[in-house]
Formats: sequence, C-alpha cells, structure tokens
Amino acid sequence: MPTNSTLGVNFFTRPKRNNLNKLDIYIRITVNKKRSELSIKRDIDVKDWDVLRVKAKETSDYLITLNSYMDDVKAEVLNAHKELHAERKVITSKAIKLRYLGEDEKRITLLELVKYHNDNMGLSLKPGTMKNYYSTEKYIKSFLLDHFKTDNFT
Repeated sequence: MPTNSTLGVNFFTRPKRNNLNKLDIYIRITVNKKRSELSIKRDIDVKDWDVLRVKAKETSDYLITLNSYMDDVKAEVLNAHKELHAERKVITSKAIKLRYLGEDEKRITLLELVKYHNDNMGLSLKPGTMKNYYSTEKYIKSFLLDHFKTDNFT
C-alpha cells in the first residue's frame, strides 16, 4: 500500500438555515484531495467565531469548552487514521469518517473467502478439482505479495 498519502483535518462553518446569526461547525477530512465532511453537532454565534484561528474566540467558559471539544474531535479523527494505518487498511477520507463514527464494518478478506470456499467445497468436489483451487489460493497469495506487498486484501 502506498504510504505517500496526504491527510488534512480542518474545521469550517456554514450559516445555520434557520438563524443567520449562528454558524454550524463541521470537520472536513481530506485524503489525497478526496473529502468527507461531518457535523460536530455544535453551533456558535457569528461574532464568537475567529476566522483566522478557525476556532471560537475564548471570551466565555462555554467557548473555551467548545474549543476543547473541537480539539478532542480532531484528536479522535487523527486516532481513527492511526488505527487504520496500524491495521494496514486502505486509508480514505470516508474510511476515516466511518471509523470515527464507529460505523466501519468488518469486511471479509480475499483469502478468507478462498479458504471458506475450499473448506466448504472440499467434501463435495473431487480431489483433482480441489487441487486446482488450492493452487489458485497459492497463486493469489503470491500475487498479493508481489503486487501489493501484503498477504491479504479486503
């Protein structure tokens, strides 16, 4: 897997639809120019948002707490990226977003699928046919190591 991907995690605001004096706060995750956005379910008065710092102006306890919450959200998103990287998964903005939200599902890998087939079909297929499937499994492993530098693929 390539490790030269770019990662950007930024906050931005949009005017609230029902109140133009308030802004909804969002976080944008960018990986290799592909973006995913999600709301952090917080809003702020327009006058309290510091456009240059991309944070709340710390003039009250609520705004200090909001900035702390935003820092925590950013840390969790970066941690989701770190987890995906440690698991050697394909890192996309959507994958990071789903991991942050806890919605990423366990996917079956290619070799797990081949093994499942070979285990379940071993009794119903003739030995000569199964030999071909075992050879296919061996060639898939070799191909993944040669081309993707990994021993499995989701």
